[in-house]
Amino acid sequence: MGDRRIKKTRDSIQLAFAKLLTEKSMKDITVKNLCETANINKSTFYLHYTDIYDCADCLRDTIIDEFCVVIDQFEFEDIIDKFDIFLVSLINMFEKNRALYMPFLKSPSLASSSCKMKQLMIEKVLDKATCMNRENMTHRLTVSFIISGLISLLEQYEFAEIESQTISALAYKVKNGFAS
Repeated sequence: MGDRRIKKTRDSIQLAFAKLLTEKSMKDITVKNLCETANINKSTFYLHYTDIYDCADCLRDTIIDEFCVVIDQFEFEDIIDKFDIFLVSLINMFEKNRALYMPFLKSPSLASSSCKMKQLMIEKVLDKATCMNRENMTHRLTVSFIISGLISLLEQYEFAEIESQTISALAYKVKNGFAS
């Protein structure tokens, strides 16, 4: 019973944080603003987070956890071979949690946290590779390129703009090269 209430409170705080990110820069968000938006007491906030930056880090970690759920469905090779399915799964993950994740991705004040998120995502994908592939510089660079590109795509475009034909075209280019 208590776990559900803790999750509900944390979710409420995270949603309030994301809402405030759409209105102001991270440095302008105070615990007081956040508590008012989430309709909680400051003491409740401090039961869950040490400060605003801890709250941002937890949101980043939530995105990474959800990303891991998506990549767990794929073998390392399938991320390229079934890139269209992988991309659709990833877009669906972000779409399902749009109100929470998109302010994080689009906030210039969280660029360093977003960069850390990309690094962690790259490592999660490389963890799925065989030892030989994990150490191969071409594989490492390819994974970095793809993950960084996917995150940038989500930062720059609205989901409605990413149609199924576009996904198919991107998947074809990832599989066969961009000159094709």
